[in-house]
Amino acid sequence: KQKCIAKSPTEAELVGLTDNIGLVELFHEFISFLFGKPIPTPIIYQDSTSVISLVTRGGGITRTKHMRARVNLGKECFDEKRAIVVYCNTKKMRADGASKVLEGKDYEEFSSFVQGIHMP
Repeated sequence: KQKCIAKSPTEAELVGLTDNIGLVELFHEFISFLFGKPIPTPIIYQDSTSVISLVTRGGGITRTKHMRARVNLGKECFDEKRAIVVYCNTKKMRADGASKVLEGKDYEEFSSFVQGIHMP
């Protein structure tokens, strides 16, 4: 569930990304602490090229002040290499299985992946 209302799919993806950047950084720090050594920079997979462009290059037209703040938060994080954002085709997004209804072959592939039966 998102914390604010988005007026477009790009804004919704941006909200989802920026809401979870802090958790990604916190988890990265926790795992580094557990292992007692630095670990590789976390990779965030995103299926929206427009959001990737907003948070890596900046710019774009944001309608509201809080969306501009989110764009800048994401850009700062990725400019400072605290995380890496990478494009991933929607069909290959594993997290979508937890938020969308899957049927047939898609459901079987997702359930196998979650259960560790089949690793692509």
